[in-house]
Amino acid sequence: MSDNRDLATVQVPSKDPEKTDKEKADALKPVKQEDRKIDTDADMSEEDLKIKSDVQDCVDKIYDKDEGIQKLAITTLTNLLRTSTGSSVTSIPKPLKFCRAHYPKLVEHYNKMNATSENAKSLADVLALVSISMFSKKEGDETPSLSFKLKGHPSDLEAWGHEFLRFIAAEVGVMWNLRSAKAEEDGEEKPVNKDLQEIIDVIVPYYLKQASEPAACDLLTECDQLESIIGYCTKDNYEKITSYLTATSFYLPHPENKETVAIAFRVYHNLKVYPMAMLLALKLNNMDKVEQLMEECEDMNTKKQLAIMLGRQRVILETGDETIDNLIWNTKLSEFYLYTARDLDSMAPKAPADVYKTHLQDQRTHLTSEISSHQLNLASTFVNAFVNAGFECDTLLTPSTDSGNEWMYKNKESRMMSAAASLGLLYLWDVQEGMIKIDKYLYSSEDYIKSGTLIAMGILNCGVKDECDPALATMDDYLQNKSRDLRLGAIIGLGFAYAGSRRDVLRESLIPIVMDASEYIDVQAFAALSLGLIYVGSCNEDVSEALISCLVEKQEEKQASAPMCRFIALAAGLLFLGSEEGADAAIESSVAMHPSIQKFAEAVIKICAYAGTGNVVQIQALLEVISASSGKDPKPDPKDDKNKNKEAEKEKGITPEMVSALGIALVAIGEPLGTEMCKRMFDSVLQYGSGTSRRAVPLALAMANISSPLLSVVDTLSKLSHDPDSETSMNAIFALGIVAAGTNNARVASLLRNLASYYAKEANHLFLVRVAQGIVMLGKGHLTLSPIHSDRSLLSPVALGGLLVTMFAVMDVEVCYRPPFTAATTTFFSFSFS
Repeated sequence: MSDNRDLATVQVPSKDPEKTDKEKADALKPVKQEDRKIDTDADMSEEDLKIKSDVQDCVDKIYDKDEGIQKLAITTLTNLLRTSTGSSVTSIPKPLKFCRAHYPKLVEHYNKMNATSENAKSLADVLALVSISMFSKKEGDETPSLSFKLKGHPSDLEAWGHEFLRFIAAEVGVMWNLRSAKAEEDGEEKPVNKDLQEIIDVIVPYYLKQASEPAACDLLTECDQLESIIGYCTKDNYEKITSYLTATSFYLPHPENKETVAIAFRVYHNLKVYPMAMLLALKLNNMDKVEQLMEECEDMNTKKQLAIMLGRQRVILETGDETIDNLIWNTKLSEFYLYTARDLDSMAPKAPADVYKTHLQDQRTHLTSEISSHQLNLASTFVNAFVNAGFECDTLLTPSTDSGNEWMYKNKESRMMSAAASLGLLYLWDVQEGMIKIDKYLYSSEDYIKSGTLIAMGILNCGVKDECDPALATMDDYLQNKSRDLRLGAIIGLGFAYAGSRRDVLRESLIPIVMDASEYIDVQAFAALSLGLIYVGSCNEDVSEALISCLVEKQEEKQASAPMCRFIALAAGLLFLGSEEGADAAIESSVAMHPSIQKFAEAVIKICAYAGTGNVVQIQALLEVISASSGKDPKPDPKDDKNKNKEAEKEKGITPEMVSALGIALVAIGEPLGTEMCKRMFDSVLQYGSGTSRRAVPLALAMANISSPLLSVVDTLSKLSHDPDSETSMNAIFALGIVAAGTNNARVASLLRNLASYYAKEANHLFLVRVAQGIVMLGKGHLTLSPIHSDRSLLSPVALGGLLVTMFAVMDVEVCYRPPFTAATTTFFSFSFS
């Protein structure tokens, strides 16, 4: 069917008609504020028009002279404001929106009223609510809403809604701080805040009832009353409160961070939640509270749990109960470990070849290797000890035949010390059986084997207390031996055996060796290091004075710049581990040291003092040290690796920039957000930092991610393992082992096998690859190196101290990879602390 209708034509101009000059001028004029209308009556719905009319009627009646009419109007407006809600979460309720236009006149009318009258107080409550929607505040009045509420009914808050309370709470904190600042200017002790206290006493219970515990804690913190939260804690809400307090302590300055943790401890203690209370007591390093909890706890199962926590933290305590003492002293630790291994069917010993898996490597590079057999034997010794740690059996040293002795003599000179010391890791924690098995090597004709045996005795006693005290009884006689190697073995062995014990008898034996200027520098250094490990985190004055004095006496360039002298500075740092401002006196004393060691000692003590605190200010200060070193070149080229390598060659050993790079990870360790930020910081250091600071980045990444092989970290270290700078690549190889320690991570194991082929002709690189392979398979996957335990909330100072010894030794090529291998032995076996 066709459509016969005619089509209509409409003429449309091709161009818009030109505007007159007046129209153009009017279009350019700005629109005045009073001419703008958000909602016109024509745009409003009938419901909105009714609300607007009701608000207008109430406001008009408020101006009435009759107090009865005023009261009725204020009451009606109050109900209208309280009961109305916005159309969405972010929108302003309609009555409140329409009241904004009347706010200035209502304020003016309120100022004319009698402030003590009931109508004036009720109007002040209304103005307090309306003022929160006003975007501009008058100068000098930062808290208009709170000011009106204080003039009205301060205790009447809940009826006005959660958002109003939240706004009032924020202004309470502002006004509290303003009054405190003014009182400080006037020389008064404390401002009078009774009116604010009345509001706080209403808001805090309301927050807790509404499950807003963090908001309640924030308000009390702002008003310096956080301690009062203890009175509000019950069995229903304490977990959320204490978790929040513990988490925020990382971001507070000293001493507020300690005070916050102490408040959380009191909450747990009052509610008799002993395991969590013990965790915080250990975090505070308060032995009085630890002893108090052990005495008060009556439940035997809970007490055993507390004992296991103390044993993990290496805290020596006597309770008089044999069962509990055995758990604290780790007497049964080897038994439990072997029971778990049998249950998992992993008792069969592994040979180094099972770890290397050379059949998967490129055979061409492997066959053309020109590495010394003695160095490969030393690597196999370490790998054998790491893989079979604590299992009391291996394929090299503990077979029933004489092959154990044969392997011992396949190593030469100081390498024998490492072979003998590795027995301590094989018999780890088994004092009774291990001492009997190892004792026979003390009768060897080789001093190196005797020295290694003494170290082995220290390693197997690490973290374990025995009533017979066999380690001290055996080693004490060797401290004054004429043989330098035997003295070193005894000193290092005591440091391993009694790390964290703080025993006075050891202080009296080791301090004279440190202070003896005629003693060998390496003997002094290891005596200092043993003292630092024994008194780790204690801030002991006698030990501190001895270590600082020893460093001050090194006024000759040759002595102060000696690599072993840096271990004495590290020992001083370990003494103040986690003490924060407690190390200020030691840092000031470092001014008297020789310039060659002064900056290094100051940097080491500072990073150790703030270890695990997450202190952002200290991290910024460490970044400044690194950036200052990278800014020495007026025209740095971040892409020119050759220039960086030449710059790094100028400074050998460990520089303050390297210490600062490692310190960033050390300060942030244990704090998730800080650890994540470290990765970004290190990316900048790798791109723009100096050659020396870049060398420490792989180890710093490993320190921040111990036994946590994250993909991004592993990829970064894999790239750095091929760096043109040999020391950077060596540190990256070792860092791969630390990151995947005890995880049996297949990706890292594959990377290390590839690196073994790549560095087949590089002696030191291949040695480190082999050691890293052993660390990845630590304890056949049953052990970890992480110093963080108890749900990543507690940091073990002893374990962290051992890792620091390892990191600083690995950073120093002159100490770790050159004969004699005493430092290497101490370095790699320091893992036993973890």
